Amino acid sequence: MIADQRQNAKGIFLVVLAMSIFAVQDVLIKFLSGDVSLFQILFFRSTLGILLIIAFQRATGRSVKLWTAYPALSLVRGILFFLGYSAFYFAQSKIPIANATVLFLVSPFFITMLSIYIFGSSVGLRRWLAMLVGFSGVVVIAQPEAGEFDWLYLLPVGVAFTYAISMMIAKKTAEKDTVYQQIVVMYLITGALSGLIGILYGDGSMAEWGISGIEFASHPWRLDVWSTHLYLVAIAVVGTSGFILLTGGYRIADPAIISPYEYSGLAAVLVLGFLVFGEVPSVHDGLGMVLIVGSGIYLFYRERMQGQDNAAEATLR
Repeated sequence: MIADQRQNAKGIFLVVLAMSIFAVQDVLIKFLSGDVSLFQILFFRSTLGILLIIAFQRATGRSVKLWTAYPALSLVRGILFFLGYSAFYFAQSKIPIANATVLFLVSPFFITMLSIYIFGSSVGLRRWLAMLVGFSGVVVIAQPEAGEFDWLYLLPVGVAFTYAISMMIAKKTAEKDTVYQQIVVMYLITGALSGLIGILYGDGSMAEWGISGIEFASHPWRLDVWSTHLYLVAIAVVGTSGFILLTGGYRIADPAIISPYEYSGLAAVLVLGFLVFGEVPSVHDGLGMVLIVGSGIYLFYRERMQGQDNAAEATLR
């Protein structure tokens, strides 16, 4: 029992550290959004991430596998990953970073709902009410000061839904693929799609479409500025390190116990958002965050009580 408690304590520490690191990654991406193409960031993060994961596997004596036993499902998951995080980082460049982060945290609600239809899980009235309260937090946050609904706030929620589908696929492919195989294949697909966009529109020609507000996606790729390369390397190292730490936490500890601590990343984002961008949540933003995070933690608690850890088994990254 003491050993289990120690492992859980280590797992909690690793999760909190990982989520704080992910917050740094998100801040770096938002910081670059005014000058660097979104797809250039995704390409370098994916490519360097693969190399770092392979290096980590070799250093720890794990076998390196660059294929999957589920090519069709993995392709779907990789495309969802690419589309989802493209939308997330684009939204993050337009709205406060803490708002984008907390809106993505509704993903456990979608995971729980999808598990009903995919795995036949049962969900009681209390958990349905918790999810309803959580989604009400989305509505609260999506209302700007003028009281008009802003569609940009729906992007992180849409990402949360695609992420939930991705986690359902991950649960299936985990029967034969390791977690490192899964993430490498996702990075390969994301890198290939981002690279293709770079070949077609890396010269900035996407700006000729005349669509205002898409500068983050239409920036020409910058290959001659060394400071940009350093930032891209930092994003890849930070993001991959966060993934390895998060995976390590879930490997040594009880997922149902440590999963609620993933919400600690919101605190890091709030602090960094204020220090780097001067972002201060409004009263209704704060209320929405409380509703979403509180409902999510309660959902984890109820699933643990019912012995159904569908949301708890899926990391939020």
